[in-house]
Amino acid sequence: MSMDPQTGTAAHPLGASHEARFLDDLKSLDPGSRDRGVIRLHLSRLLPENRDKDNLRNAETVFDDLARTRTAQLYRMRNSDLMVVFENHETASAERAMLKLLKLWERDPLIAKFKSDARKNRLSNWFDMNTDYDKLLTFAMRQAASTEKSVRKTLPELIAARELLRNSAERGTPLTPTELGKAEDALARVDLSSFTRRQPVCAFVEDGKPEIVFTEVFVSIADLRETLMPRTDLTINPWLFQRFTQTLDRRVMAQIARREDRTLVRDGFSINVNVSTVLSEEFLSFDDDFAPSSQDVVLEMRLEDMFADPGSFAFARDFVTERGYRICIDGLNLSTFPFADPNRLGVTYAKLNWAQEMTAYGGTEQGQRLKEMIRERKKGRTILARCDSEAAVKVGQQMGITLFQGRYIDALARGIR
Repeated sequence: MSMDPQTGTAAHPLGASHEARFLDDLKSLDPGSRDRGVIRLHLSRLLPENRDKDNLRNAETVFDDLARTRTAQLYRMRNSDLMVVFENHETASAERAMLKLLKLWERDPLIAKFKSDARKNRLSNWFDMNTDYDKLLTFAMRQAASTEKSVRKTLPELIAARELLRNSAERGTPLTPTELGKAEDALARVDLSSFTRRQPVCAFVEDGKPEIVFTEVFVSIADLRETLMPRTDLTINPWLFQRFTQTLDRRVMAQIARREDRTLVRDGFSINVNVSTVLSEEFLSFDDDFAPSSQDVVLEMRLEDMFADPGSFAFARDFVTERGYRICIDGLNLSTFPFADPNRLGVTYAKLNWAQEMTAYGGTEQGQRLKEMIRERKKGRTILARCDSEAAVKVGQQMGITLFQGRYIDALARGIR
């Protein structure tokens, strides 16, 4: 890390780019879009041993659930402070996240002072975007101005900034109905093969080696966005984005129905679909061309889509199950997992995204509840996704999970293909 000229401490490698983005995002908000809360976490005030790389990442992880649902954005300051912008209806979730942080650093004097007198809260400042917008804008402009006066970015900072631009789906103007029409027209012409990714779901057999159960086929939304509409945020409006993914569903089904990859067809695969897609004529055509009678085909659906119209979901579930497909509930986190019982919903799998906080679940009441849920849902029904390390797999196994997916699993699976 380079040094922060303001504090003399090690600067966060993403700090300069995030401070600039925070300013840009504030400027782009019109008055009608400021129904948001903001937390400034003064992590730089913690003891040095409490703000190492792992601890700072743990602080970010606490807000991951909000960030993944696009109801919050995180900005890392150069001095390692964290700005959290969240929609006002998620205030309770933000408060719960803050309580987790108090437990994370309960031995730090900063937290001890807060617990003895809540008025001595030097860990965080809370703002209302509607009333404090000018104050926040002044702060962001001051941070950006000091960045411009600092030394040139180091190579790690440049690399980190480039990764931020590559992976960020938060930047750009919101998707509008007009832009959606353009995106759908572009989808009809673009070759999706270069944006298609494959990631296996594996079980660990007795000798400890992974065995591929099926392979998920999906389109990288971030890469597709960079090509089709680089200045448009496709995900900020959930309803328009769902319409976009319905169009994407049809393209992916057509691509697979051509059976260009016979290994994929032979060994089994999963695709992401909306409930409405399963009820469409395009799916019936896909089914006519590609009935899964002799293959393992899994349809991945999101819980919020299933719950949006339970009657339509029940009809779609019964239809595809009778035809030989299996269903996986996709995109679950620790908050939504309790509501996604495969037995009760009549599906085969539930996919839980790995969260760093699970490493501390061993021997806790939360960990025991999670373990009991997994056991009650039968062995082999829960998939732990986004496993980027061996540690994630080990924690999952301790919880009774046998199916895994993620970058770490990718690396292991390459050796068995």
